[in-house]
Order: sequence, then structure tokens, then C-alpha cells
Amino acid sequence: MSRIHTLAEKTTKWLWSATEPGGTSGVVGALCLVIGITVILEVLKRLVELPPIIITYLIPVLIAAIRWGYLSAIVATITGAGSAAFFFYRPLYTLYVEDPARRLGILIFAVVAAVAAHLAVRMRRESEIVRKREKEISDLYAFSRRLAGTHSASDIFDAIQKHLATLVGRKVALFEPRGPAGKSEPIGEGDVPQDIRAAVASVIAGTTNATAGAIADEHGNLWLVRAVLPKTPDLGVVAIDLGRQTPESEEEIRLRIEAVLYDAASTLEQIGLARAITEVRMRAESERFRDALIGSVSHELRTPLASILGAATVLCNASAVAGEPRLAALANVVRDESERLNNEIQNLLDATRITGEALQPKLEWVEVADVVNTAVERRRLAGRTVEVDLPAEMPLIHADGVLIEKALGQILANAAKYSPAGTKIKVRGWRDGGTFALAVSDQGAGLSADDSAHLGERFFRGRRHIQTTPGSGLGFWIANAFVGANGGTIEAASLGENKGTTVTMRLPVPANVEQLESISSD
Repeated sequence: MSRIHTLAEKTTKWLWSATEPGGTSGVVGALCLVIGITVILEVLKRLVELPPIIITYLIPVLIAAIRWGYLSAIVATITGAGSAAFFFYRPLYTLYVEDPARRLGILIFAVVAAVAAHLAVRMRRESEIVRKREKEISDLYAFSRRLAGTHSASDIFDAIQKHLATLVGRKVALFEPRGPAGKSEPIGEGDVPQDIRAAVASVIAGTTNATAGAIADEHGNLWLVRAVLPKTPDLGVVAIDLGRQTPESEEEIRLRIEAVLYDAASTLEQIGLARAITEVRMRAESERFRDALIGSVSHELRTPLASILGAATVLCNASAVAGEPRLAALANVVRDESERLNNEIQNLLDATRITGEALQPKLEWVEVADVVNTAVERRRLAGRTVEVDLPAEMPLIHADGVLIEKALGQILANAAKYSPAGTKIKVRGWRDGGTFALAVSDQGAGLSADDSAHLGERFFRGRRHIQTTPGSGLGFWIANAFVGANGGTIEAASLGENKGTTVTMRLPVPANVEQLESISSD
């Protein structure tokens, strides 16, 4: 009985996940797509003689899988196969198909549609996970910066409350002890049930364990009640409305909250020390934590991304897909975007290793023209024209050509992202004393005074672009890390907003072979 119960639970859980995110509306949408394809084919059938059309119904299957999930894709597959048999295969207007070859074609279509739907749903879910983790990292970075700038315990309590509310998306009340009697009022959400307030008071008074855990209120909602710092309950108690969570989801949220409270508790413990020492320690810990988190997240993304990339490559090379221009275009988009994401993750890993001195550049003699040409060819610049102006005679530079090419690629990608379609991007190089300069100029959004002040910080994005232009705020930081590892510098200049930007990389040029040998021996 226990096995049957476990199997039933797993089946219910899978069916529930299969309906997400479309639900009933997704099923209706899938049916509408199949009906639309059928109507179009019916019209075409009266004008021209149609070839076998079963593959056409892959279009609604893929769209339904990406937008609405497995259930909608299954509905699109079944109704698509039925529509082909009913309207287009003899005998017409019955579900029976007399031609064995066409019956086999319908079966093959169902298998291909199921595989394609699985890949499409997996790609969507992986993309959602990437966006979610990117937001979590960005929020945690902003929280750490805010803690580093606090001057009092009240400021820290306020920062903790706001960050936890953003993190869990639920009611968060932070009780800061006030007065000798231990009475407290919540910071943030004031609508806290009386029984939860009693549990908070018990923790503050020391009669209940400081890590009390989840408590159900009178409405059946779970509340997580625990001290900000378990060994010192006087620093405050947090109460978080978890809603009607399952034990698994409640444990996951608990672990994330533990990480936030640990960071905040460290700040509260250090607030009595000299301000300078506190800031240095907090920033150092924050940097190490962020580097470890970035590396961990990036490594976790490589395995599913490799599977997506491999599956997309197989789809692109499949004869059934290659014969359909629309499907081939969709498959190529999946493959190209997967390759781009894979490159970005590799860049992020390399830059993180460089800042931790775990990755050393491989110095060799490099032709600048080769680096520039490779960077321009490998980057998808959305139709922008790239104008390259390099001197006829250029010195060799002693650097890691791969890292320099990746850095230049990041700069070119930013130039294309923040400039209007159809505009030119200029790449110019020249000898400047003991360095060789490479400048990338665009005709785009330019830099404001605030942008210039914060450019190069991880996860920084200008206010003008946060809502309109996708990105993580890491491109310039990665380029700076790669160029700096090669002993060079990078700088950005702009005449103002909407007046374009020029980013200049300067790389050292060894004066002679003896200098090269000296560098190598070091």
C-alpha cells in the first residue's frame, strides 16, 4: 500500500507540474493553434495539391510546450495527429487512415513531437531557473552593499526586513526588542496574528528555543519564527509568513533565510567595533561569498546547458527538421542561444577565477588583427555594421589571445546592445607609447554621470536600461578582469546620454625580446 501511495503522490505531482504554467488556458490556447493550422491547410488544399502535412502540426506543439507546458503540448500533439487523419488523409472525415505509410508517419510524428515538447519545456524551465538565480544573486549583492553602508542597528534591522520580504515574497515582520520588559513592535508588516506574537515574545524572553521553527497560526498558515542570531535573541526575532507550504518548500525557504540572517547577524555583532575595520571585513567576506556563489551557480548551469545544446544540435541536423524552414529556424535559434549562454557562463567562470588568482593567463605573442577579426566574427551584433581601422604595421603584444578576444567580444556585444539598429560600430587601433590601444565606439545610449561613476562594478546597470534592455551588468566587469589579467587597462568615455560611448583597451607592448624573457621568468 505504501508503494501505491508513493506512486500516486509522484503521479499527482507530475500531473500538477505538467499543467504549469498554462493550466486550462494553455490547453485552450493549444487547441486554438491546432485549429488555426488546420484552417490554413484547408484553404491551401483548395488552391494547391499539398504534400504530406503531418509535420506542420509540430508548430503548435512547440509553441504550446514553450508557453504553456507539457499538458498543452500533449493536447496539441493528439489533436494535431487527429486533425491530419480526419481532414487530409483518405478516407476523409474519419479518424481511420487506410495508407499504412501515413499511419506510420502519424506515429513518427507523435514520437518526434513528444521529444521536441520535452526539450522545449526543459529549455523554458532552465531559462526560468537562470533568471531566478540571477535575480537572487543581484538581490543578495544589493543587500550586502546596504549592510556595508549601515551606521546603526535600526538601519540593519530595516535592511534585513526589506531583503527578506523581497526574498520570500511573503509577509515579513522583524521584532526588535525595545525596553527592559522585552516588549517589541514589528518592523515592516504589522498584521501579525496574536499567537505568532506570543511565540516571538517567548523567543525574546528565552523561554523558547531561539530556532523555534515553523508555527501554524489560527488560519492554518505556517510562520517561521526564529532569532536573527540564535545565540543572542536580544538582537531581534523574525517572523515570516510561509503560507500553506509543503515541508519540502518550507525547508528550502528556511535555508535561504538562514543565509540572509547569518550575514545580518555578523554585521550586528561587529557594529560595536571601529567603523573602518567593520567595513573592510564585511566587504571582504561579501566579495568571497559572491565569488563562491557565482562559481557554484555557473557550474550547476553547465550540465543542463550541455544537454540542451546537444539536443538542439541533433534537432538542427535531423532531416525532418531541416526540411521545414520554420522548424529549422526555431532549432537554430535554440542552438545559437545555447552556445551564447554557454560562452557567457564560461566567461563568468574565467573572470571569477582570475579575481581569486586561480586562473593565470597564458602569455604568448599575439597578432592584434587576428584577435579583432575573431571577436567580430564570433559575436552576433544584431545587424550592426562593424568598421575596423587598424594600422598597416602593428606591434605584436605579449598576452593571452583568448582572454583578449573574449574581452573585446564583451565590449562589442555591449556596443550592439545599447546602440540603435543600423548604426555603425567602429573598432580603431593605434600605438600609444609603450601600449597598444584598441577603441570600440558606438552611436548609442552613452553614459550619464552616475553610469560613469559605477561602471565596472559587478551587476551594475544604469537606471535607464533596467526595464528596457536585458542583461546582468557583468559584461564590462568581465572585460575588465580579462584585460587586467594581461597587465592592461580599460576605460570608457562618453559625451553624455544618447551621444555614444567609446571603450578603450590598452595593452602593454614589450620593447624587445629581453623584456619578454624577463616577464616570462617572473
